[in-house]
Amino acid sequence: MHTSPRLLALLTGAAFAAPVFAQTAAPLDCQRSFAFRADTDGVAGKTVCSAKADAFIDALDNFNASNAAYTPVSSALVQARFSDVGMVLSYDANSTRLNYNFIELGDSGSFTGASRAESQDQFEDFVKKSNILARIMQYQAQHSATSPITGIGGVITMAGAQDFGSSFDTMSKIASGQGASNNLVGVGLNYGSYSVSGSDERIKTTSVPLSYTVRNDIDPRRQLVLSVPITLVSIGGAQSVHGSAGVAYRLPLSDNWTLTPGARYAIIASKDRATLSSVMSASLTSTYAMPTNGYTLGIGNMIGYYKTGKFSSGDYSIAPDIALTMMRNGIMASMPTTMFGPKMAAEISLIDMRYLGDKPFVDSTQEIGFTIGTNRNAANARSFVRGGLSYLRGRNTRGLSVNFGYWF
Repeated sequence: MHTSPRLLALLTGAAFAAPVFAQTAAPLDCQRSFAFRADTDGVAGKTVCSAKADAFIDALDNFNASNAAYTPVSSALVQARFSDVGMVLSYDANSTRLNYNFIELGDSGSFTGASRAESQDQFEDFVKKSNILARIMQYQAQHSATSPITGIGGVITMAGAQDFGSSFDTMSKIASGQGASNNLVGVGLNYGSYSVSGSDERIKTTSVPLSYTVRNDIDPRRQLVLSVPITLVSIGGAQSVHGSAGVAYRLPLSDNWTLTPGARYAIIASKDRATLSSVMSASLTSTYAMPTNGYTLGIGNMIGYYKTGKFSSGDYSIAPDIALTMMRNGIMASMPTTMFGPKMAAEISLIDMRYLGDKPFVDSTQEIGFTIGTNRNAANARSFVRGGLSYLRGRNTRGLSVNFGYWF
């Protein structure tokens, strides 16, 4: 991923503007994460609006694409939005002083070189050595439902769901020594589509969860779960990819109660969204299973701590410094059914996710799900398959996902 030089081009490559227009410039007519408009010598430019950083950068590289009246000595005002953070960059006519203002961040200043190119070099050093990029990611996490880190489909959101899913089921009642103790390989496919209020763009997620479960020969309830989910997120054609490696250990404390500590390391990379970060986490999940009159009720409670880490690329070292404490609480009912044959079971679940302390924009979600497949509570289950759908709602977002999984 070559985010750094392209991002620098976006910030410095063609930002020639004049403060004289700042009080009268019209607002940007764009609801997407990236927007750009150049007004020069009193002539308004057209707005370039995109979900992708590359399209935005291309417009900045060709300043006349927004305003044909621009010349290299013009006074002009550039209004822009980068990853949902407003920016103003300007030059006075015949001046080499570059003025900058990251509006929501409250960070402004100027650089003056012997030429505009030299001023841009000074700004380049500032971007490299300051924490502006990290602060942009922080702001987006706190103000946008589409943040690649904390939004719907974001790396922290999906990591928390994976940590909870490693333990949340109704399998704790398998009696010691009864079940098959073969290890299990898990493969799956999940697809989700979510709407965002005030936007015509949809968040689309495609995940491939992979796992390997090592079951204890003496007590198959004791399980070491290794998971490697990979997720592709698309928003208006802008794509991001994140993957993680997690480990969890299911420790039964009684026939009904299981505790599962876990840890995970994840990376998100997106040239389209100009985002690059790592995430480290630790979690603890409690699952209590209660067999009742032919069906089993499971109650799950998780608390997890998720923190972004420093990630270096070229001359840049980015550390968004986002730290969140997540809680996930759920209830699941598993019921035998003959809908598609013998030894089948249907599961209905309700999961609530929310954060403690500091909160991102999407600070809570509620999800109701339904799956059907072979009965994984069976004592002699050596493999099982399940498929279903879920409905999720959160702040300014809602949508559906379908899922399929096979463990063998």
